[in-house]
Amino acid sequence: MKFHTLTIASLLSGLSSAAATALAVRAALTQVTNFGNNPTGLRMFIYVPGAVARSPGIIVSLHGASGNAQQQFQDTPYASLGEQYGFITIYPESPPGPWDATSAKSMLHDGGGDSQSIANMAKYAIATYDADTNKVFNTLAGTYPDIFKAAIIYSAGSRGKIKSMYPGYTGTYPKVQLYLGSKDTVIGSAAFNTTLAAWAPVFGYDTTPDQVLTNNPVQGWTKYVLGEKLQGIWALNVGHPVFTQGGEDMKWFGFAE
Repeated sequence: MKFHTLTIASLLSGLSSAAATALAVRAALTQVTNFGNNPTGLRMFIYVPGAVARSPGIIVSLHGASGNAQQQFQDTPYASLGEQYGFITIYPESPPGPWDATSAKSMLHDGGGDSQSIANMAKYAIATYDADTNKVFNTLAGTYPDIFKAAIIYSAGSRGKIKSMYPGYTGTYPKVQLYLGSKDTVIGSAAFNTTLAAWAPVFGYDTTPDQVLTNNPVQGWTKYVLGEKLQGIWALNVGHPVFTQGGEDMKWFGFAE
């Protein structure tokens, strides 16, 4: 992915003073260094909107393998959507770049991987901001279903037996929505079917879609609905990554209708 970096000064120069002030407030992330146990040494950055809701929701937004928290902040719409809906966004950062998402440690609840560090960031924000525990969202639905209540997986995948990631857990699992591009050569387009197949038995679904919605949510894309809690969006002629669909995310997370 190619990023274009603009200085704050150049951005503000063409705006009114009121708009410039608003942008300046949003232009910086706050780093949190004392969020709890951090077995893999991740960095935590957080964005709290000016009009944060009482008992706000939380979205955890993970950067790509070659990215960082600041790039994720700039290239996704969650900060501006947080101003509209009052939720907080956490931007974890992996100093090496890639996440250890497929490691044995991260694929096990409290296994000592990146997933545990990220879960502890969410716990910190929940406690600090008295967040609504029913509105905490991320991609770690398998390892931490007790924390995250819905997940959107962008240009990544799941495999194996999901329930083995949290042995002994008997609670409910969050709903999952998957986006993958048909020309993704990084993750591989085959991950679309394997991810849906991994999640379907968690909800008691088979792998035959209940609905196939063409041109949804974007012209040329197809949404496969396996049930109320599981959807896959096949982004035709899109590579890696599929860019964040902010408006659709707000619907899936329950902030918008």
